[in-house]
Amino acid sequence: MNKLDILISVIIGFCLIRGIFRGIIKEIVSIVGVFVGFYAAYTYYPIMAHWFSDFITNEAYLNIICFFLTFTILFLAVGFVGVILRYVFKAAALGWADRILGGTFGLVKAALIVSVLLVAFTTFLPKKSPVIKDSLLAPHMTTISEKMVAMVPEKMKKKFGDNINALKEAWKKL
Repeated sequence: MNKLDILISVIIGFCLIRGIFRGIIKEIVSIVGVFVGFYAAYTYYPIMAHWFSDFITNEAYLNIICFFLTFTILFLAVGFVGVILRYVFKAAALGWADRILGGTFGLVKAALIVSVLLVAFTTFLPKKSPVIKDSLLAPHMTTISEKMVAMVPEKMKKKFGDNINALKEAWKKL
């Protein structure tokens, strides 16, 4: 297990436990936040990268940081809307079903967050980067990443495709 596997495990565990405690209403809003954040990140990270290019000279790090900064800002904004909705739906206490369905949605959200992470890492890091290549969990999560990347611009999609194919060859050797 490498650092990426630990990060993936922490994200999955955190989202599952958090989903159980928060319930389905908050989790649905969170999943919407992941999609909105991902869309905004792949659409607007070049604009943010232009703003930060004087401060971060390494293009790979610049793109990764701006991609995740854009994602985080929109994810949190949608989450704020969720807090408001929770107060509106407080009267509809779903009890144990709310918790169980919240845990399920937490797992879905974790898979989406990990997939966004893998799309960015696979696209912006060099081919066969040890961070991804040596991961035990990343190969199992790439199916979702490959489906998500269908929504990104063609240039980013091509780079992801080239890199993921090289990684799949490396994973076969493990």
